[in-house]
Amino acid sequence: MSALFEFDDLPSNQIPTSTKTILDDINESGYSSEVDAAEPTQIPLDERLYEVPLEESFISSSLSTPATKNSRKVSLDDFEILKLLGRGAYGKVMLCRHKESGILYAMKVLKKASLFVHSKNAEHTKAERQILEEVQNPFIVQLFYAFQTNDRLYLILEYATGGELFTHMASEHMFTEDVARFYLAELLLALEHLHALGIVYRDLKPENCLLDGSGHALLTDFGLSKVSIEGSRANTVCGTAEYMAPEILLEMSYDKGVDYWTFGILMYEMLTGYTPFRCGNKKKTLDAILKKKLQIPYYVSSDAKDLLIRLLRKNPNVRLGHGEDGMEKLKNHRFFRKIDWNELKSRSSSPPIQPIVTDPSLAENFDKEFTSEIIKESPIDSANLDAKMQEYFLNFSYVAQPDHLLSAFEK
Repeated sequence: MSALFEFDDLPSNQIPTSTKTILDDINESGYSSEVDAAEPTQIPLDERLYEVPLEESFISSSLSTPATKNSRKVSLDDFEILKLLGRGAYGKVMLCRHKESGILYAMKVLKKASLFVHSKNAEHTKAERQILEEVQNPFIVQLFYAFQTNDRLYLILEYATGGELFTHMASEHMFTEDVARFYLAELLLALEHLHALGIVYRDLKPENCLLDGSGHALLTDFGLSKVSIEGSRANTVCGTAEYMAPEILLEMSYDKGVDYWTFGILMYEMLTGYTPFRCGNKKKTLDAILKKKLQIPYYVSSDAKDLLIRLLRKNPNVRLGHGEDGMEKLKNHRFFRKIDWNELKSRSSSPPIQPIVTDPSLAENFDKEFTSEIIKESPIDSANLDAKMQEYFLNFSYVAQPDHLLSAFEK
């Protein structure tokens, strides 16, 4: 069972040499002519975006909303830890209760020392904190507080009592097309919002999709997301192996098209119970993503099959979603013809999955492997972080505006 969040970052210098040898069988553009007819646009090296510096000015011009900060500070003493919800390589997520209001939240805890083992992880965490402050969308988990201690970072997030979509998929093995269509549509609205703000999500997978108490989808974990300058592209190798787009594996420049690829992988998994390119190990999986032809089971409808083929084109220039009107073309595909997008956006549609929640504090829809653990107070990390490392998270603290805090109370 995967933890609630996961960093599966693969720096380019750590891609197995044996994986890189497959490039010998692919033309200079990085795409097999047997799979994709059109060639991707080649971008000069000096015009490619490698990483946007995560400083105060890192947010793209489209994110013009002033920072929503409140003068009231919070600390760990303001919360009561109730249960463990998930665990990852660099920290954990716990269910907590705000002592003063009684509101339940998900507390994401990250060890600073672990993040700085690989500098990119510290950068990803800072990006996640900044992105969550700016993003306000009904299908994206909301950030309410952020604070830090000498050795840890804390994100106080919306608590999704319905648990991970992954858990519901595992119990059903696979979804009917109506169920899959509903959640894919809600997640597509989340991606549409992010892309409009210049944010590439990069890590769409069932473990990062939660359900609230009513059964609506909530996208979470922005540790691998990045904000791009309009028209620019990135080439950082990151993501979860089974979901990584070909252009990422080939270390080519890429943009929001990688989210359409992962959206297609997620759709395939919802409809079949497995991902299309998964093999015995990570190397074989990466090899299959680049070279294996897409095979779709006979029981998948013609509409769903057509959408999968269009989303899982290895060449991003011919992948559905590419271009200025790509999102609209995707939303208008006949697979989504039953979706009333305005009704969906207002959350007026009734979700097909109704989570059973008898007591939100019991975390009934999360993995018992974690929730049954006895919560122990973690010792203070003895690792000494130098002043430069501490300064990196100087402006990490955050308190949402009163109206946002009120929304948590109303839920």
